[in-house]
Amino acid sequence: QLAAVHLVDSHYCTDPGKFISVLCTSLSTMLHVELPHVNVLSKMDLIEQYGKLAFNLDYYTEVLDLSYLVDHLASDPFFRNYRRLNEKLVEVIEDYSLVSFVPLNVQDKESMRRVMQAVDKANGYSFGDQEHRSLEALMSAAVGADFHFASTLAVQEKYVQSPDKAVEEEAMDL
Repeated sequence: QLAAVHLVDSHYCTDPGKFISVLCTSLSTMLHVELPHVNVLSKMDLIEQYGKLAFNLDYYTEVLDLSYLVDHLASDPFFRNYRRLNEKLVEVIEDYSLVSFVPLNVQDKESMRRVMQAVDKANGYSFGDQEHRSLEALMSAAVGADFHFASTLAVQEKYVQSPDKAVEEEAMDL
């Protein structure tokens, strides 16, 4: 069976305009290709080098309430003129409610395993000989309620510094 895997560089999360563009591209691809689809935020180990994220990583992976993103865009003088357009684009993305991302760091085996599980689940493969079999896992696979909060939290803690931690490290360097 085939599944479409759409790789997106994580640096698009640092720019709200680019992230909305990625969301539109992902949604359009999902609707036109008509295959099981998995969106992957790649290069998570480099995300800290691209700049500070406006929101927590789970905001970008779960594609939560995008009105905050539009408000963040409105602070930029260039995008202020296009607020209605951005609101309509975000409204289309939220109406379909199909786009979410799985974080990927190719140097982390657990991250690779989660992406493989997402692709297997999209293909309809839920259980093999090695998988944990429980009612909760079965229902999660059947309903599709498997949220990646633990995986995004682990990536966020590992690669995205909180402002408090950055201040502590600067104080230690002095």
